[in-house]
Amino acid sequence: MALGTLSSLGLGSKVLNHDVIDKLRQADEASHIKPIDKKIEENVEKQTELVAITSFLRDLKSSASKLGDYSTYLGRTSNVIGDALKATISDGVPTQDIKIDVDSVATSDINEMGGKYESRESVFSQKDSVLKFHHKGRDYKIDIKAGMELGEVAQMITDTTNGEVLGIVMKTGGSNPYQLMINSKDTGESNRVYFGSTASGNIVPSGAIELKDGDFNITLKDKKGLEKTLSITLPRTSSNAKSQDNAQSLKDAIMEAIRNNADFEGLLDEEINIGIGGANSDALTINDRRGYAIKIEGNKARNLGFSAENQAATQEDLIVATRSIGAGKIKGTITIGSVPLDLATLTKEKNSASQNAKVIAEAINNIAGIYAKVNDEGKLVINSDTGEVSIFANADADSKKALESLGLKSGTIMDYAKTQSELFKIRKVQSAEDARFSYNGISMKRPTNTIDDVVSGVNIELLTTTPPDKPAVINITRNDEAIVESVKNFVESYNELSLKLDEVTRYDEDSKIAGIFNGNSDIRMIRPSLTRIFSTNVVTETEIKSLAKYGLALDEKGRMSLDVSKLQMALSADPKGTQEFFNGSVKTLEFKEVQVDGVFKKFDQELDRLLNGGNARLKILEESLTKDDKKLREDRKKAIQQLDTRYDIMAQRFAAYDSQISKTNNAFSSVQLMIDQSVAKK
Repeated sequence: MALGTLSSLGLGSKVLNHDVIDKLRQADEASHIKPIDKKIEENVEKQTELVAITSFLRDLKSSASKLGDYSTYLGRTSNVIGDALKATISDGVPTQDIKIDVDSVATSDINEMGGKYESRESVFSQKDSVLKFHHKGRDYKIDIKAGMELGEVAQMITDTTNGEVLGIVMKTGGSNPYQLMINSKDTGESNRVYFGSTASGNIVPSGAIELKDGDFNITLKDKKGLEKTLSITLPRTSSNAKSQDNAQSLKDAIMEAIRNNADFEGLLDEEINIGIGGANSDALTINDRRGYAIKIEGNKARNLGFSAENQAATQEDLIVATRSIGAGKIKGTITIGSVPLDLATLTKEKNSASQNAKVIAEAINNIAGIYAKVNDEGKLVINSDTGEVSIFANADADSKKALESLGLKSGTIMDYAKTQSELFKIRKVQSAEDARFSYNGISMKRPTNTIDDVVSGVNIELLTTTPPDKPAVINITRNDEAIVESVKNFVESYNELSLKLDEVTRYDEDSKIAGIFNGNSDIRMIRPSLTRIFSTNVVTETEIKSLAKYGLALDEKGRMSLDVSKLQMALSADPKGTQEFFNGSVKTLEFKEVQVDGVFKKFDQELDRLLNGGNARLKILEESLTKDDKKLREDRKKAIQQLDTRYDIMAQRFAAYDSQISKTNNAFSSVQLMIDQSVAKK
């Protein structure tokens, strides 16, 4: 039907109009659509409340799962008596008291250079020098060029050792406040930094060792700079001695020999240092910070880790020429010390290279306190009594060329001992040491202050030493507070669930209003199933256990309460019994071990049956509500489509009826007009 016809509906009949159709449709919607809408609203409310109930149940299950889990009862807490250490304890560590006597904490090596500087950019030295040190089995040489800045020297030390030894410019105060520090990155005796000459052995053998006169001799320079040989003796060690034990015994014997010799008074732990570690943690290191030679000999030197390769730390020659001396006459004048040498008078045209080298070396040897020789490569080697030699060429070109041809260069050259005493002036501020402590009376040492390898799960950080006979005590106890907190959470979750169940299953006799799940067996059975578990009793030889023993109770309204003090007392009095009642235990029945579930394990299992898996009752209810919602919405859609069709047809029929009525009315009006006109003519 044309839109114009429908839009004029009712014009003919004055009755069959849109208002009539709307009223008829509203009546049909009230009887067909609104009941479906009400069911949809109820379904949505059920789904919403089911989500809330499920959420409360999951919260309850979380607490029940924790209390029903064996690991909950492995939780530990610790308390440290004393300020010498901190401790962290992992779950499962046996409850106990651990006594720790800290004799010394692990330290890093800290050394300061004697020079003071105005700024980090100040020139370190106007002379070329070489800083030598030994660290963890490696020898390092830092070539410091004249004019290098203080900060550059510090960075070179760090870079050369890949950060294992740190060059640090520290502001210490005063008119020249900056000073160079040379420190080890890590703690422990094996991280000591040894300056000067160092002899480092291989691993000291385990088992019994014994040293008598002549077995192990060390030659060092005493406080007057004179060589002295010390014969090290050592009583027989245990046949079960470990390599580290023997290394320590040998170290102690060497230190005792030095300490007891008056010629070495004041040198030990300052200029002469004895340590363990380096490339090998159980090896011996002997160091002379002054740079003097160290020689190790004896019948058992090799057996104790000092082979031919490492039996000596030689003092380096002061000057070794960079090239061999040539043949023929050499023109020019050079000054060594304060004595000029006219090379033209010393050498001849027909001289061979070896002849020239010989006469020049002899001329240098005639200078008081300065010594020269020619090595196998034909190069000059020069030393001096003072550890210092000055070499200069005259200003003329021949002299400069002559100095170069000898492989020498102008300047004042100092040996390491001289450099140490006049330029470096290295002072040991703190020596790298192992931490030494006793663990329940057993003496131990470690290279760091973090101790995590004595008992699994016990991590200790040493902070300072303990006073004599006053050890730090670590009290390790079960973390009952965590258990109490879990029970509190369980009670809180249970009561939240209980309130929600009351709300959705209620029925008010006066108002006749029922909760959305009143009469739903799946929801109504939740509380009884949990109450049955709550009422669990366990009969032992001495008592009947129930949750009431641990401070839990249910009132007449189904609300749960907790007496915390009662629970704490039960946990303290019988921790194992509490764990077995809450979590479960293994019993032997008819010669078989059987797992007996505790009360909270049962709660967890019951809640799991409600919530999880394809056959879970609440899961099935959720799926049923979802299915009903889908069907209701489909029914509503179909009902609306049917009404739309019905009232479209009705509107079209009304339009047809209205058109016919309009035509009839028009015809009647024409007849009436004709009658009226006929009457008027009479």
